[in-house]
Amino acid sequence: MVELLSQLTAWHWLILGVVLLGIELLTGSTYLLWPAASALFVGILLFIAPGLGWEMQMLLFFLLSITTLVLGRTHLQRLVKGGEPSDLNDPGLAMIGRQVRAVADFTGIEGRVQVGDTQWSARLSGGTAEAGDLLRVEAVEGATLIVGR
Repeated sequence: MVELLSQLTAWHWLILGVVLLGIELLTGSTYLLWPAASALFVGILLFIAPGLGWEMQMLLFFLLSITTLVLGRTHLQRLVKGGEPSDLNDPGLAMIGRQVRAVADFTGIEGRVQVGDTQWSARLSGGTAEAGDLLRVEAVEGATLIVGR
């Protein structure tokens, strides 16, 4: 095994990096991106310093893989996701801030509002509301809109 490892060249590392990148493209998880980049880095480094022993190559590969994985997952994940939850699959969240019209007088804090062509149950966050009043959606709790002036 040691004989096999001692024969590692820059081309072996470059091929490993390309194979890992190919698998990463198929999975899209970003977990293999970092070892792939590390393997490519070690391969390029071996063109610059061809006398690097296999022990140092392996150590460098593992340290780079772990470091880039930790840094990539903590820092780049925030940039990719934007740091804010998406309302793409939650139409209720997309209604926050939208103006709606009261369908009938609210009894206490409970009532109904018109949103587009649909009526929703609504609860007032404060004050009173009568039929026709314009209200603003402040939050969504299940199928009930929390509205206010």
